[in-house]
Amino acid sequence: MKMKENAVGRNRNDVALENNFMFTTVMKNKKACIKLLEAIFGDEHRIADIRYARHPEAEKSILSDPMRRGVRLDVYFDDGKTVYDIELQRTSITDLAERARLYSSSMDIAMLDKGEGFGSMRTSYVIFLCTFDPFSKDEKVYRFSTMCEDVQGLPLGDRRYIMFLNSRGSKGVSNLDMDELFRYLNGGVGAIGMETRSGLVAVLDKYVQKYNRDDDWRKEYMKLEFLLKDKYDEGEAMGETNERNRMVKAMHADGVSVDKISQYAAISVEEVKAILKT
Repeated sequence: MKMKENAVGRNRNDVALENNFMFTTVMKNKKACIKLLEAIFGDEHRIADIRYARHPEAEKSILSDPMRRGVRLDVYFDDGKTVYDIELQRTSITDLAERARLYSSSMDIAMLDKGEGFGSMRTSYVIFLCTFDPFSKDEKVYRFSTMCEDVQGLPLGDRRYIMFLNSRGSKGVSNLDMDELFRYLNGGVGAIGMETRSGLVAVLDKYVQKYNRDDDWRKEYMKLEFLLKDKYDEGEAMGETNERNRMVKAMHADGVSVDKISQYAAISVEEVKAILKT
């Protein structure tokens, strides 16, 4: 790993944690994931270890049917009892609830091996880390679970939960780590290297600075930025499918692995392979 000699911090060319590529890279480190989960759930949720689901990459593409849409989960892992997906969401979109439903269902399919009964399914959490207020109620955290509409207080008990963390919120109970995480996210590049009493933010910032000093990581990031810019600049002149296929083939010609292409283009590995055969 090649490192730049200059110290990182408040450089306009740095990449902040709020960048999705940086976020998923940082979350590939177990220590960062564990500390983030413990900050979200508090003292009730101590984790000894985690494992990234099915493969060592933090991003996972799930495809239950080759004719159906693949689903890319940003950070998908489990602690032996519970399965988690953490999604960084920087822009407000109207289908956020539907996305949460699809992600949760895809996790359910992925955790069951062929022949396993439904009793093998574990508790699951889809957690959206938002840099905007998804419900405009100014809450720091929005928690959802399945409840009966006819009997008050009666849960379905399916152990499926959806959470939205709002970095702009001011209401609700939180802790030092969560409040400092929100401050770090909201600060963008200017927050890199900031002073903090939060163990979580200290760990996250250490990784952010590490990758900003890593020449190989920055080259990979710049290649992605160039390809995405090229994609959107020419998108109106070409059909979306043709443009995506062109981008996939260009990345492959540049030596980018199939797994990485799947990650960048937000399509399944199977779809990438199919495109490369055309």
